[in-house]
Amino acid sequence: MIIIMENNKFKELIESVALKGKYNSGETTKNGQLSNYAHIQYYGSYVYAYNADSTTICSSRVNIEETERFVDGGSAIIDIEKTVKYLKGFNDVVSLDFGDYLTITAVQGTATGKVPLVNEHPHHAYINRAMSLTTEIRSENPSWGDGLPIFGKTQYEAEIIIPEEEISRAGDGCDVVNIARYKFDYDDDVLTISSSKTITDAYSTEIEYTMAEGDSATVEFNGQFAKFLNGVVRLYLKDDAPVLFVTPHRLLLKAPYLNR
Repeated sequence: MIIIMENNKFKELIESVALKGKYNSGETTKNGQLSNYAHIQYYGSYVYAYNADSTTICSSRVNIEETERFVDGGSAIIDIEKTVKYLKGFNDVVSLDFGDYLTITAVQGTATGKVPLVNEHPHHAYINRAMSLTTEIRSENPSWGDGLPIFGKTQYEAEIIIPEEEISRAGDGCDVVNIARYKFDYDDDVLTISSSKTITDAYSTEIEYTMAEGDSATVEFNGQFAKFLNGVVRLYLKDDAPVLFVTPHRLLLKAPYLNR
């Protein structure tokens, strides 16, 4: 698989799915990431990056412009941090040749880098689920027809469309509590996002949305989410089920926190 594209665009793509940020650690937070590995695939006119563990799956995509191009099919698994370090030695457009290893070549210039690839993502089964869900979500004819999405045995019961700035505002507010645990409560047409350690150490805000339909739902989850999302957010909820966020170019699914 060979992809010719802007260096910074590919770097941003793979860094996004690392999901670096604050993660819950008891009654506080610690810096962490989802995993250091990304599954890269070309489909349609997009380059996709996937990452996952047992509680979170995510995908991000970038469009291949007319000035860029793609040669051959296939997929590859990369070490995100190591690949980003090599990419810093390049400017402008690069050729990414995924063979037995990744060869990075400057389209204009003489610079070349060789980076080892990874044989298998440590959460390979969840990567497959991420790819399947992303394909369905992006399809014009998903298997669930005109209804709300289905993930595994979960049939979502509420859809809410939210401006990016509202999600960002709520995430920043909740992060002041410094626990990286978020509660989404949709009831009587009101969506509330909150985070709390105790009754006296908490933050809560109502969200202004552009559209909502479906049943009431409440779900809580751990780990950063808002900084990953860009663009208008389609939020899918069901009581104590995985939370699904979909934007034009990114997808994030978080398992519920049920220890309450």
